This record gives sequence, C-alpha cells and structure tokens, in this order.
Amino acid sequence: MKCFQHGPLLMLLVVSLASCATHRPPERAGAEPVLRQQTYTLTPGLVYTPGDWPQALAADLYRPQAAGPHPAVVLIHGGGWTRRSRDDMTPLAEQLASHGYVVFNISYRFAPAYRFPAQVHDVQQAVRWLRRRAATYDVDPHRIGGMGYSSGAHLAAMVGLLDPEDSLYDGEARLQALVLGGAPMDLRDYSSGDLVSDFLGTADGNDPVYRRASPVTHVSADDPPTLLYHGGLDLLVRPRYARAAYAALQAAQVPAELYIHPLREHVSMFVWGGGAEAAAVAFFDRHLRSPAVTAVRDGAE
Repeated sequence: MKCFQHGPLLMLLVVSLASCATHRPPERAGAEPVLRQQTYTLTPGLVYTPGDWPQALAADLYRPQAAGPHPAVVLIHGGGWTRRSRDDMTPLAEQLASHGYVVFNISYRFAPAYRFPAQVHDVQQAVRWLRRRAATYDVDPHRIGGMGYSSGAHLAAMVGLLDPEDSLYDGEARLQALVLGGAPMDLRDYSSGDLVSDFLGTADGNDPVYRRASPVTHVSADDPPTLLYHGGLDLLVRPRYARAAYAALQAAQVPAELYIHPLREHVSMFVWGGGAEAAAVAFFDRHLRSPAVTAVRDGAE
C-alpha cells in the first residue's frame, strides 16, 4: 500500500500503540462473565466460529447490567489485515458498553495466510453468531451496528454495504448502522505496496478483485446510516477517501455523516480520537435506538 511508510513520527506512534497491548488468557468456547464497574459484564474469549471453520476465532462480549434487549455493536480492530489484536478496541468496547450497548469485540483471520474475502466471511459469521444468540445475550437482533478502524473499518464497510446481488452478501449478517474510522474505502489506488496486495493476492490494480474489495463501489440506496471519521493529516489513508465515500452515500440518499479532525493523522486519530468516539456513541444512539427506523430499514425482519 503505497501510503503506508512515513518516517520516524509514525514509527513512534505505532510503537506507542503497540505498547498498549495487554496479555489475554487462553480463549474458550464459553467463559464466565466478569463484573466491570457495575454497569456491564465482560465475557472474554467466546469462540464464535463453528468447528469446521478454517481457524478458530474468538471475541469478547460486553453486556450491560440493565434489562434488555439492547442494541449491539460488532467491533473490528485494524492492523492492515495482517496484525494487531482486538485488545486495541478494549477502551472503545468499554465506552460503548457503559452507554448501554452489547459489544462483540472480535478477532479475524490475517493475510497473507488468509486472503480476501476470508476476513469478510469472519465478520459475517460474528454477526450471525450474535444475532442467533440474541435472546441469550439480551440483544435486539434488529439493531446491530458495525464499527472498526482502518482495515477493521474496511471490513465493517464491506459487510454493511454489500449489495444483495453480490455473492458475498449475507442477509443474516445485515448491519443497521456503520461507524468507520480511517477507512480505506477504495483499494484501487493501493496496488503498489505489500499490504493490499498481500490481502487481495495480487499487485495488479486492474484485477477485478480491487474493485470488488472496495466498499465505495458497493454504495447503494439500501445501505445503513454511516458515520465516517478521519484524521485531516492522515497520510496513510488520505481523508479524500472519506470525503468521496461520504459524497457517494449522500448521492445514494443514505443517511451519512462526516467527522474530520484537522490535527490528527492515522494512528493519532485512533489513539486520541478528538471527540470521534463521542460522535460515534451519539450516532449509534440516533440510529440504533429507534425501533421505528430500524423496522423500516430491516423490511420484513
């Protein structure tokens, strides 16, 4: 990906972000919930993939203590589709859970061992798993949103924006709102570096997979409300991609919002969001807490 190498400041920020990683215990198919701050329980390491999945994958589930059913958010971490951990999203998961959301903070398979669309299938499986267990975890199955940062935002966008005509589409994994941070919405400009070519399996930018894996090409009128947030100084995934996606959503008459912080770049926008997290909570509140709105959006569901 041609914009992914930019000097010592970026390296310092990446090292700073990496230092935030925490130890996690072995993952289990079921785990005892742990009470946190009297407002939600955390059940770590829930395996959400079936036994025949190519790789066992786990997620941490945060469940509000208050009576449900609650809207839910599936969280997806970044890392260029090749690295990092769901631990990166823990502070955001805690914030959303404290605001009354069931949060499913997931892991997914990494490239290049697993290439597109494996990661899209993983996210869809996570949404299906949560929706099928809605009664168990006090989830409203008609109010599930997706949120990610960087490559995680790309995966959330793919699942949320896929057209029913696309063979990748899965109606059971339908999302009712999207929050996308630092999202690479158009991969067709990024064929010259390793990250995207490792993810897609080819460095040929003319290969149809580049278009198919670009969320902006899937925008249509039936897409869920979407908030895009971005650092105005982002040199890795430039803010023009957020602006272009926002314009495409508006043209399709999809409810869309754009939040750009003028003094943040790619990593600092994630580490010090500058109000983006509060904007995300407010956005989810508007679009996942209105049964009338989500009933229309889900059609006959």
